Amino acid sequence: MKKFSNLIYKAKKSIIISLLSIALSIIISSILILAVGKSPVLAFDSLLKGALGSPIAIANTLNKSVPLIIAGLACAIAFKGGMLNIGVEGQLHIGGICAFMVTYFMPKSSPGFFVIVLAIIASVLGGMLWASLIGILKVKLRVNEVIIAILLNYIAIELVSYLINYPFVSPKRLPETSIVLDKFRFTSLMKSTQFSTSIFIALISIMLVYFIINKTVFGYEVKAVGDNISAAEAGGILVNKTVIKTMMISGAVGGLIGATELLGTYGKLYDGFSGNVGFTGLAVSVLAGNNPIVIILSGLLFGILDSGARLMNIRAGLSANMVVVIQALVIFFIATPGIFDFIFTKRRKNK
Repeated sequence: MKKFSNLIYKAKKSIIISLLSIALSIIISSILILAVGKSPVLAFDSLLKGALGSPIAIANTLNKSVPLIIAGLACAIAFKGGMLNIGVEGQLHIGGICAFMVTYFMPKSSPGFFVIVLAIIASVLGGMLWASLIGILKVKLRVNEVIIAILLNYIAIELVSYLINYPFVSPKRLPETSIVLDKFRFTSLMKSTQFSTSIFIALISIMLVYFIINKTVFGYEVKAVGDNISAAEAGGILVNKTVIKTMMISGAVGGLIGATELLGTYGKLYDGFSGNVGFTGLAVSVLAGNNPIVIILSGLLFGILDSGARLMNIRAGLSANMVVVIQALVIFFIATPGIFDFIFTKRRKNK
């Protein structure tokens, strides 16, 4: 009973901290908006209308949320294992180019569904193999995973840029690949938008990861290593293998983003196609407390911020970078739980 009570308390605390973080970020952002002579009410009204003001706006917001949800999920897996996967950006680039090569080399007469499945598998394997380098170097050479991931990000981004601009460059010689055939792409769910069935890929990924982390022996091992490596090793868990496998699964999910962006949103790859989604995924995961289910809500929040930024810029005369400020403030308050721990501790003592 006491254990259940503690779980309820932790869940309640996590939700309240997230809501307080969002509220405080809005308050401070409003002060900053006032300081530059603009209206916070108009700014946030424009933000919400741009993201949720019409069916098309909602569809665009959901579409922007898909890669953010998957990126947050990739980061959460690594966090559960006590690691920081800052290499999702590189993994999604590798996943994207692997998926494109499947659509590029497969005969045009191939069944669409078959090619889509192959492209998804290729993106997952590409991200998995790229992330495995992080895990192997961490285990074998004891190099910090953050350093390895950052270096691999640069390599992946530049490698994919070369492939986009030379071997797979479009017939018009623009810095982008040729367009993927419509039958090799996800089905559109609303006309005049990029919203597609990629959202179901995100939801399926959430359910699979939730099951793996919470209902399997491997998931238990991942959490054990993340909580206390020494205790996990003493308990008979093969820590090094678990670290590598954890990073591989995290990378597999990261690579999947490349396929959803290629086959769902753009239908091609171009320099900068990721929009730094891999890095934003860290914030999405942290805001959700690394909970796969809550990541859906966290990803939607960041999707709303991204989707509404343009109308906020037009109507309120504010730079779209104000959205980055709001995101940064949310991350700041989430990353400094001592502020809220003090409040919670004081309230508990008073009771």
